[in-house]
Amino acid sequence: MGNVQGMLAAARKLLGTTEHPPGSNRNLITQWYGFTGPWCDMAVSYAAAHSDNLSAIGGKFALTTAHARAFQGKGRWHYGVGGIRPGDIVFFDWSGSRSIGAIDHVGIVEAVHSNRTITTLEGNTSDAFRRRVRTSACIVGYGRPAYGGGSAPMPSGDGILRRGSKGEAVKTLQKNLNTVQQAKLTVDGDFGPATEKAVRTFQAGHHLKADGEYGPQSAAMMKAALAGRNQPIRPKALVAPAGALEVDGAFGPATCAALQRSLNSREQAALEVDGAFGPLTVKALQRYLKVTEDGVVGTKTVTALQGHLATAANGEWDAETTRALQKALNAGSF
Repeated sequence: MGNVQGMLAAARKLLGTTEHPPGSNRNLITQWYGFTGPWCDMAVSYAAAHSDNLSAIGGKFALTTAHARAFQGKGRWHYGVGGIRPGDIVFFDWSGSRSIGAIDHVGIVEAVHSNRTITTLEGNTSDAFRRRVRTSACIVGYGRPAYGGGSAPMPSGDGILRRGSKGEAVKTLQKNLNTVQQAKLTVDGDFGPATEKAVRTFQAGHHLKADGEYGPQSAAMMKAALAGRNQPIRPKALVAPAGALEVDGAFGPATCAALQRSLNSREQAALEVDGAFGPLTVKALQRYLKVTEDGVVGTKTVTALQGHLATAANGEWDAETTRALQKALNAGSF
Protein backbone atom coordinates (compact mmCIF):
# COMPACT_ATOMS: atom_id res chain seq x y z
CA MET A 1 0.00 0.00 0.00
CA GLY A 2 1.30 3.42 -0.96
CA ASN A 3 1.03 6.71 0.92
CA VAL A 4 0.13 10.34 0.34
CA GLN A 5 3.72 11.34 -0.43
CA GLY A 6 3.91 8.72 -3.16
CA MET A 7 0.57 9.85 -4.62
CA LEU A 8 1.74 13.46 -4.85
CA ALA A 9 5.11 12.45 -6.30
CA ALA A 10 3.43 10.36 -9.01
CA ALA A 11 1.07 13.23 -9.84
CA ARG A 12 3.90 15.76 -10.09
CA LYS A 13 5.63 13.54 -12.65
CA LEU A 14 2.60 14.06 -14.92
CA LEU A 15 2.93 17.87 -14.96
CA GLY A 16 3.21 19.04 -18.55
CA THR A 17 1.49 15.96 -20.01
CA THR A 18 -0.55 17.17 -22.98
CA GLU A 19 -2.95 15.84 -25.61
CA HIS A 20 -1.85 15.05 -29.15
CA PRO A 21 -3.44 16.93 -30.84
CA PRO A 22 -5.01 19.44 -28.43
CA GLY A 23 -8.67 18.61 -27.85
CA SER A 24 -8.29 14.94 -28.80
CA ASN A 25 -8.12 13.42 -25.28
CA ARG A 26 -5.26 11.25 -26.56
CA ASN A 27 -2.16 10.86 -24.42
CA LEU A 28 -0.28 8.34 -22.30
CA ILE A 29 -2.96 8.47 -19.57
CA THR A 30 -5.91 7.62 -21.80
CA GLN A 31 -3.77 5.00 -23.53
CA TRP A 32 -3.04 3.42 -20.13
CA TYR A 33 -6.70 3.59 -19.12
CA GLY A 34 -7.85 2.07 -22.39
CA PHE A 35 -10.46 4.73 -23.16
CA THR A 36 -10.29 7.99 -25.12
CA GLY A 37 -12.40 10.60 -23.36
CA PRO A 38 -12.27 13.33 -20.71
CA TRP A 39 -9.34 12.22 -18.60
CA CYS A 40 -9.26 14.23 -15.36
CA ASP A 41 -10.28 11.25 -13.21
CA MET A 42 -8.23 8.89 -15.35
CA ALA A 43 -5.22 11.01 -14.35
CA VAL A 44 -6.08 10.59 -10.66
CA SER A 45 -6.34 6.84 -11.25
CA TYR A 46 -3.04 6.83 -13.15
CA ALA A 47 -1.20 8.62 -10.34
CA ALA A 48 -2.73 6.25 -7.80
CA ALA A 49 -1.86 3.14 -9.83
CA HIS A 50 1.73 4.31 -10.24
CA SER A 51 2.15 4.89 -6.49
CA ASP A 52 0.43 1.75 -5.17
CA ASN A 53 -2.60 3.79 -4.11
CA LEU A 54 -5.32 2.50 -6.44
CA SER A 55 -7.18 0.72 -3.64
CA ALA A 56 -6.76 3.81 -1.45
CA ILE A 57 -8.81 5.96 -3.86
CA GLY A 58 -11.45 3.25 -4.25
CA GLY A 59 -10.35 1.81 -7.60
CA LYS A 60 -9.97 2.91 -11.21
CA PHE A 61 -12.37 5.68 -12.26
CA ALA A 62 -13.09 7.79 -15.33
CA LEU A 63 -16.51 9.11 -14.22
CA THR A 64 -16.16 11.83 -11.58
CA THR A 65 -19.69 11.52 -10.18
CA ALA A 66 -19.25 7.78 -9.63
CA HIS A 67 -15.91 8.39 -7.90
CA ALA A 68 -17.41 10.98 -5.53
CA ARG A 69 -20.29 8.65 -4.67
CA ALA A 70 -17.80 5.84 -4.03
CA PHE A 71 -16.04 8.00 -1.44
CA GLN A 72 -19.44 8.92 0.02
CA GLY A 73 -20.44 5.25 0.24
CA LYS A 74 -17.28 4.48 2.23
CA GLY A 75 -17.84 7.36 4.67
CA ARG A 76 -14.82 9.19 3.25
CA TRP A 77 -16.62 12.16 1.67
CA HIS A 78 -16.91 15.76 2.91
CA TYR A 79 -18.84 18.65 1.33
CA GLY A 80 -16.97 21.94 0.96
CA VAL A 81 -13.35 22.53 1.94
CA GLY A 82 -13.46 22.34 5.74
CA GLY A 83 -10.64 20.08 6.93
CA ILE A 84 -9.24 19.51 3.44
CA ARG A 85 -5.66 18.14 3.35
CA PRO A 86 -2.91 17.47 0.77
CA GLY A 87 -3.57 14.17 -0.97
CA ASP A 88 -7.36 14.54 -0.83
CA ILE A 89 -9.25 14.11 -4.09
CA VAL A 90 -11.22 17.31 -4.73
CA PHE A 91 -14.29 17.52 -6.99
CA PHE A 92 -15.53 20.60 -8.88
CA ASP A 93 -18.83 21.81 -10.32
CA TRP A 94 -18.32 24.75 -12.67
CA SER A 95 -22.06 25.54 -12.72
CA GLY A 96 -21.99 26.56 -9.06
CA SER A 97 -24.79 24.17 -7.99
CA ARG A 98 -22.35 22.20 -5.81
CA SER A 99 -24.21 18.95 -6.32
CA ILE A 100 -22.47 15.58 -6.64
CA GLY A 101 -24.64 14.87 -9.67
CA ALA A 102 -23.29 18.01 -11.38
CA ILE A 103 -19.57 17.35 -10.80
CA ASP A 104 -17.52 18.26 -13.88
CA HIS A 105 -13.91 17.84 -12.83
CA VAL A 106 -11.52 16.41 -10.27
CA GLY A 107 -7.97 16.96 -9.05
CA ILE A 108 -5.50 16.06 -6.31
CA VAL A 109 -4.87 18.54 -3.50
CA GLU A 110 -1.19 19.43 -3.32
CA ALA A 111 -1.32 22.24 -0.76
CA VAL A 112 -3.84 24.10 1.43
CA HIS A 113 -3.44 27.83 2.09
CA SER A 114 -4.57 30.11 4.90
CA ASN A 115 -6.73 32.22 2.53
CA ARG A 116 -8.94 29.15 1.84
CA THR A 117 -7.46 28.51 -1.57
CA ILE A 118 -5.87 25.21 -2.50
CA THR A 119 -3.18 24.21 -4.97
CA THR A 120 -4.17 21.21 -7.06
CA LEU A 121 -2.66 18.81 -9.57
CA GLU A 122 -5.20 18.25 -12.34
CA GLY A 123 -5.48 16.39 -15.61
CA ASN A 124 -7.57 17.51 -18.58
CA THR A 125 -7.35 21.17 -17.63
CA SER A 126 -6.79 23.18 -20.82
CA ASP A 127 -5.79 19.90 -22.50
CA ALA A 128 -2.90 19.19 -20.15
CA PHE A 129 -1.92 18.05 -16.67
CA ARG A 130 -1.30 21.28 -14.78
CA ARG A 131 -0.90 22.81 -11.34
CA ARG A 132 -3.84 25.07 -10.46
CA VAL A 133 -4.90 27.36 -7.61
CA ARG A 134 -8.61 26.98 -6.81
CA THR A 135 -11.08 28.76 -4.55
CA SER A 136 -13.96 27.15 -2.69
CA ALA A 137 -16.52 28.75 -5.03
CA CYS A 138 -16.50 25.86 -7.49
CA ILE A 139 -15.72 22.99 -5.10
CA VAL A 140 -18.44 20.44 -4.33
CA GLY A 141 -16.35 18.53 -1.81
CA TYR A 142 -13.54 16.06 -1.41
CA GLY A 143 -12.83 12.41 -0.80
CA ARG A 144 -10.09 11.26 1.55
CA PRO A 145 -8.21 8.20 0.26
CA ALA A 146 -7.37 5.45 2.74
CA TYR A 147 -3.63 5.87 2.34
CA GLY A 148 -1.21 3.40 3.84
CA GLY A 149 0.63 4.52 6.94
CA GLY A 150 -2.54 6.17 8.21
CA SER A 151 -4.66 8.86 6.61
CA ALA A 152 -5.71 11.94 8.53
CA PRO A 153 -9.03 11.30 10.29
CA MET A 154 -12.11 12.66 8.56
CA PRO A 155 -13.70 15.81 10.05
CA SER A 156 -16.39 15.06 12.62
CA GLY A 157 -19.19 16.04 10.24
CA ASP A 158 -19.74 15.74 6.51
CA GLY A 159 -19.91 19.48 5.88
CA ILE A 160 -23.70 19.74 6.11
CA LEU A 161 -25.37 21.79 8.87
CA ARG A 162 -28.38 20.02 10.36
CA ARG A 163 -30.34 19.59 13.60
CA GLY A 164 -27.80 19.34 16.42
CA SER A 165 -24.98 21.22 14.63
CA LYS A 166 -23.30 23.92 16.67
CA GLY A 167 -20.69 26.64 16.18
CA GLU A 168 -19.75 29.70 14.17
CA ALA A 169 -21.02 28.26 10.87
CA VAL A 170 -24.49 27.91 12.43
CA LYS A 171 -24.32 31.51 13.71
CA THR A 172 -23.52 32.72 10.19
CA LEU A 173 -26.43 30.71 8.80
CA GLN A 174 -28.80 32.16 11.39
CA LYS A 175 -27.66 35.71 10.62
CA ASN A 176 -28.14 35.11 6.89
CA LEU A 177 -31.63 33.64 7.37
CA ASN A 178 -32.56 36.69 9.41
CA THR A 179 -31.28 38.90 6.60
CA VAL A 180 -32.93 37.22 3.61
CA GLN A 181 -36.27 36.22 5.13
CA GLN A 182 -36.62 38.00 8.49
CA ALA A 183 -36.55 34.64 10.28
CA LYS A 184 -36.08 36.33 13.68
CA LEU A 185 -33.77 33.59 14.86
CA THR A 186 -31.68 33.87 17.99
CA VAL A 187 -28.08 33.90 16.78
CA ASP A 188 -26.74 31.38 19.26
CA GLY A 189 -24.91 28.88 17.03
CA ASP A 190 -27.31 26.07 17.98
CA PHE A 191 -29.12 24.43 15.06
CA GLY A 192 -32.43 23.66 16.73
CA PRO A 193 -36.07 23.31 15.56
CA ALA A 194 -36.48 27.03 14.78
CA THR A 195 -33.36 27.10 12.58
CA GLU A 196 -34.42 23.91 10.84
CA LYS A 197 -37.87 25.39 10.12
CA ALA A 198 -36.27 28.54 8.72
CA VAL A 199 -33.97 26.48 6.50
CA ARG A 200 -36.94 24.50 5.16
CA THR A 201 -38.75 27.76 4.39
CA PHE A 202 -35.68 29.11 2.60
CA GLN A 203 -35.28 25.91 0.57
CA ALA A 204 -38.94 25.74 -0.44
CA GLY A 205 -38.87 29.38 -1.47
CA HIS A 206 -35.93 28.76 -3.77
CA HIS A 207 -37.11 25.49 -5.35
CA LEU A 208 -34.68 23.28 -3.44
CA LYS A 209 -35.42 20.02 -1.65
CA ALA A 210 -36.89 21.23 1.66
CA ASP A 211 -35.14 18.75 3.93
CA GLY A 212 -34.00 21.23 6.58
CA GLU A 213 -30.34 20.34 6.02
CA TYR A 214 -28.07 23.17 4.95
CA GLY A 215 -25.66 21.72 2.39
CA PRO A 216 -23.70 23.03 -0.59
CA GLN A 217 -26.73 23.64 -2.83
CA SER A 218 -28.49 25.65 -0.13
CA ALA A 219 -25.24 27.53 0.55
CA ALA A 220 -24.88 28.41 -3.15
CA MET A 221 -28.48 29.67 -3.19
CA MET A 222 -27.90 31.64 0.01
CA LYS A 223 -24.91 33.38 -1.57
CA ALA A 224 -27.13 34.37 -4.51
CA ALA A 225 -29.98 35.51 -2.25
CA LEU A 226 -27.65 37.73 -0.24
CA ALA A 227 -26.59 39.32 -3.53
CA GLY A 228 -30.20 39.89 -4.56
CA ARG A 229 -30.17 37.08 -7.13
CA ASN A 230 -32.67 34.25 -7.59
CA GLN A 231 -30.26 31.80 -9.21
CA PRO A 232 -26.91 30.45 -7.95
CA ILE A 233 -23.96 32.59 -8.98
CA ARG A 234 -21.85 30.66 -11.44
CA PRO A 235 -18.12 30.87 -10.63
CA LYS A 236 -16.17 32.68 -13.30
CA ALA A 237 -13.01 31.23 -14.80
CA LEU A 238 -9.78 33.05 -13.98
CA VAL A 239 -8.00 33.66 -17.28
CA ALA A 240 -5.32 36.04 -18.43
CA PRO A 241 -6.69 39.38 -19.68
CA ALA A 242 -6.53 40.15 -23.37
CA GLY A 243 -3.03 41.07 -24.46
CA ALA A 244 -0.05 39.94 -26.49
CA LEU A 245 0.64 36.22 -26.25
CA GLU A 246 4.05 34.76 -25.64
CA VAL A 247 4.97 32.95 -28.86
CA ASP A 248 6.21 29.81 -27.13
CA GLY A 249 4.42 27.01 -29.02
CA ALA A 250 2.52 25.92 -25.90
CA PHE A 251 -1.25 25.76 -26.37
CA GLY A 252 -2.25 26.75 -22.83
CA PRO A 253 -5.15 28.68 -21.28
CA ALA A 254 -3.92 32.10 -22.45
CA THR A 255 -3.69 31.03 -26.09
CA CYS A 256 -7.04 29.24 -25.90
CA ALA A 257 -8.68 32.32 -24.34
CA ALA A 258 -7.27 34.51 -27.12
CA LEU A 259 -8.64 32.06 -29.68
CA GLN A 260 -12.06 32.15 -28.01
CA ARG A 261 -12.06 35.97 -28.09
CA SER A 262 -11.18 35.91 -31.77
CA LEU A 263 -13.90 33.36 -32.59
CA ASN A 264 -16.45 35.41 -30.65
CA SER A 265 -15.47 38.47 -32.67
CA ARG A 266 -15.43 36.79 -36.10
CA GLU A 267 -18.09 34.10 -35.72
CA GLN A 268 -20.34 35.55 -32.99
CA ALA A 269 -19.69 32.21 -31.30
CA ALA A 270 -20.84 33.39 -27.85
CA LEU A 271 -18.14 31.29 -26.20
CA GLU A 272 -17.33 31.72 -22.54
CA VAL A 273 -13.73 32.92 -22.44
CA ASP A 274 -12.49 30.34 -19.95
CA GLY A 275 -9.28 29.12 -21.59
CA ALA A 276 -10.66 25.58 -21.91
CA PHE A 277 -10.53 23.96 -25.35
CA GLY A 278 -13.82 22.10 -25.03
CA PRO A 279 -16.29 20.84 -27.69
CA LEU A 280 -18.05 24.20 -28.12
CA THR A 281 -14.76 25.98 -28.78
CA VAL A 282 -13.64 23.22 -31.14
CA LYS A 283 -16.92 23.41 -33.07
CA ALA A 284 -16.63 27.20 -33.35
CA LEU A 285 -13.08 26.77 -34.69
CA GLN A 286 -14.29 24.14 -37.18
CA ARG A 287 -17.10 26.43 -38.32
CA TYR A 288 -14.56 29.20 -38.89
CA LEU A 289 -12.31 26.82 -40.84
CA LYS A 290 -15.32 25.45 -42.79
CA VAL A 291 -14.80 21.80 -41.86
CA THR A 292 -17.22 19.30 -40.30
CA GLU A 293 -18.37 20.52 -36.87
CA ASP A 294 -17.99 17.37 -34.80
CA GLY A 295 -16.19 18.85 -31.78
CA VAL A 296 -13.19 16.55 -32.26
CA VAL A 297 -9.80 17.84 -33.34
CA GLY A 298 -8.82 15.36 -36.02
CA THR A 299 -6.50 15.41 -39.01
CA LYS A 300 -8.91 17.35 -41.25
CA THR A 301 -9.37 20.10 -38.66
CA VAL A 302 -5.63 20.41 -38.02
CA THR A 303 -4.81 20.41 -41.74
CA ALA A 304 -7.42 23.15 -42.33
CA LEU A 305 -5.96 25.17 -39.46
CA GLN A 306 -2.43 24.80 -40.82
CA GLY A 307 -3.62 25.82 -44.27
CA HIS A 308 -5.28 28.90 -42.83
CA LEU A 309 -2.07 29.78 -40.98
CA ALA A 310 0.08 29.11 -44.06
CA THR A 311 2.28 26.67 -42.14
CA ALA A 312 3.33 23.11 -42.98
CA ALA A 313 0.10 21.14 -43.47
CA ASN A 314 0.97 17.71 -42.06
CA GLY A 315 -2.23 17.15 -40.03
CA GLU A 316 -0.34 17.07 -36.73
CA TRP A 317 -0.89 19.91 -34.26
CA ASP A 318 2.66 20.54 -33.14
CA ALA A 319 4.50 23.42 -31.47
CA GLU A 320 5.09 25.10 -34.84
CA THR A 321 1.33 25.12 -35.50
CA THR A 322 0.71 26.73 -32.12
CA ARG A 323 3.43 29.33 -32.70
CA ALA A 324 1.84 30.26 -36.03
CA LEU A 325 -1.55 30.53 -34.32
CA GLN A 326 -0.11 32.71 -31.54
CA LYS A 327 1.48 35.04 -34.09
CA ALA A 328 -1.78 35.32 -36.02
CA LEU A 329 -3.77 36.03 -32.84
CA ASN A 330 -1.25 38.70 -31.81
CA ALA A 331 -1.50 40.29 -35.25
CA GLY A 332 -5.30 40.18 -35.24
CA SER A 333 -5.24 38.22 -38.49
CA PHE A 334 -6.93 35.05 -37.25
